[in-house]
Amino acid sequence: MDEQREQLLTEWMDTYGNEILRLCYTYVYSWQTAEDLTQETFIKLYRHYTDFRAEAHIKTYIYAIAINVCKDHISSWKYKKVLISNAFQPFLKTKETTETAVVLQSEKEQLVAKIEQLAPMSKDVLLLFYYAEYTLQEISEALDLPVNTVKTRLKRAREQLKGLLEDGGFNYAGY
Repeated sequence: MDEQREQLLTEWMDTYGNEILRLCYTYVYSWQTAEDLTQETFIKLYRHYTDFRAEAHIKTYIYAIAINVCKDHISSWKYKKVLISNAFQPFLKTKETTETAVVLQSEKEQLVAKIEQLAPMSKDVLLLFYYAEYTLQEISEALDLPVNTVKTRLKRAREQLKGLLEDGGFNYAGY
């Protein structure tokens, strides 16, 4: 059984390791700490594998563990806030002209800064929905919330983000 569990763990680390690392980074804003939290996530998965009831996809279970590990870390340590923008830098690059690239980069940085201002429960659903591309059902399972609560939080998070963007003199179409 342990050999089979180790083989599954290795497969899951290969498949989901980078996603979990990025998710952890969005909570702690430090790659080194995110790596530690990712490792802790997979250790907890290994230890509590027998608790997995297979009612949801394993990815949802791993994300739920990672979110809880991150929240535990944040609440147990004095937490210094750092902008989330570093986590999104690889996704914010564009192959436009230099002038266009600078304008787009500035707009994306403003968007990221506004997302950073949201409450954690709003940020959670936004990141899982748009960044991790989770369905509402998967978010519900990962955060252990009813689907209607997820819908409500996502709607409110969008409205809050839109308000923050408009207050800042910035209008992102579609938000």
